[in-house]
Amino acid sequence: MSAIEQELKSIVEKHTVRYETWPHWEMHEARRVMVGFDLELHGTHDHGHSQLTPGCEICRQTYEDLKKVAEEILPKEERPSSYEVQPFDHGLHSEGRGPSEVVLVISIQHRRDYFSPVDACEERCLAEMESSLKQLGIPGRRRR
Repeated sequence: MSAIEQELKSIVEKHTVRYETWPHWEMHEARRVMVGFDLELHGTHDHGHSQLTPGCEICRQTYEDLKKVAEEILPKEERPSSYEVQPFDHGLHSEGRGPSEVVLVISIQHRRDYFSPVDACEERCLAEMESSLKQLGIPGRRRR
């Protein structure tokens, strides 16, 4: 196992990383168009005995760790699709009674003709990223 794989697996374990994929919808010419996907990396962090404070240094470090994972799974060559890691929102997110998590969002969409419906390139990019996440042992699901 390479050093980068070891580092990423350590991040996955430390933050109990998981992912979710959502369709990205926009309104265009009075109709709803699915223009891409949002791949979310979720990671928890341990505040110990301190209070949870959105945007704290631990949150920022968790985001930076998630960003290392994101940068590793992004396609390396230029394609008709683009992939953008969204800036840290300084928030903590929780699904029901689950733990508070930091979320990093990767937007997958057309490089040109933004309002075109999702095509094979966006599907392929998403599938490759999900495959890379699974190889790192990261559980996830697609939401539709």
